[in-house]
Amino acid sequence: MRLTEVMALADRLAGCERTPEDSQVYLDGEVRRVLFGIDIDVGELLLARQLGLDGVIAHHPIGSRAALNFPRMIDRHEEQMLAAGIPRPRAHQAMLERKGPVEKAGHSRNYDRVIDAARLLRMPLMNIHLAADLIGRQYFIDFVERHVDGRAPTAGALVEELKTIPEMEAALVQPQLWLGKGDNPVGRWVVQMAAGTNGGAPVFSTYYEHGINTILAMHVDPADLRTLEAMRLPAANLIITGHMPSDSIGINRVIDALQEQGVEVIAGSGVIRV
Repeated sequence: MRLTEVMALADRLAGCERTPEDSQVYLDGEVRRVLFGIDIDVGELLLARQLGLDGVIAHHPIGSRAALNFPRMIDRHEEQMLAAGIPRPRAHQAMLERKGPVEKAGHSRNYDRVIDAARLLRMPLMNIHLAADLIGRQYFIDFVERHVDGRAPTAGALVEELKTIPEMEAALVQPQLWLGKGDNPVGRWVVQMAAGTNGGAPVFSTYYEHGINTILAMHVDPADLRTLEAMRLPAANLIITGHMPSDSIGINRVIDALQEQGVEVIAGSGVIRV
C-alpha cells in the first residue's frame, strides 16, 4: 500500500472530499510496516529505520505545505460557531483573533528540516491531521449525546463519564474540568475540536457569550485559561479532555482500517493504542 493510498483511506473514513491542507504525503512509497506517531521528528525516523520499518505516519503536521497551511484550519472555528448559532460577524472576528498569532508564529519555522532528513534516509513519510481529528470529534459528539441528552447531568458527572473512554482509561492524563464547578449543569454544549488547534479565549468566550454552557476541548493555553477565569462566568464549563488520549481516538480508527488492509502498524510517539 502506498502512502498516497493511506491518505485516501483516511480521507474516506473522515468524509473528506479532498485531502485537508494540514495533511500531506511528503515522501511517497510502498509500505508494509509503518510507525504511526502523534509527533514525528528525526529521532522517530531513525527509530523506524532501526526497527526495520518502511514508512512513518505522523498525526501533527511535520513541515512543508502542511505546516505552513496549518493556520487555514483555524477557519473551521468560524464554521463550528455558525453551526452553534453565533452570528457570522462575531464568529468571523473571534476566528481571526485566534488565527493571527498562529499564522505569524509559523512564518519563521524551519519547515523542511525533518522532511529533508526523511529524503536523505529514503524513508516514506506523511501526516494525517484533520481527518483523524474529525473522526475523534464525531466520537466525542456521539458520546456526549448518549450521556447528556435527556438526563442533563452536571459537568462533573460528564467528566467522570469521559474517563470511561478506553483511550482515557489507558492514559496518564485524564479529562478534567478546568473552568466551572462540578455541580454546574452541562446545559448547551459543543465539542470544540478538529479546527487546527483549540479556540483559545477569543473563540471560547464567544461561545459563552452566546449561551453555550459547556465546551469540550483537547487543550488550552495557560494564558487563555487565565483570561477566561478573569471573566468570572459562573455558568461556564470548560472540560479539557487531554491532548494525547483525545488524538489517539481518531488515530486508532485509522490504524484499525490500515490493519484491515494488511499494513502492520507500530504505534508510538504518544499514540495510546487500545
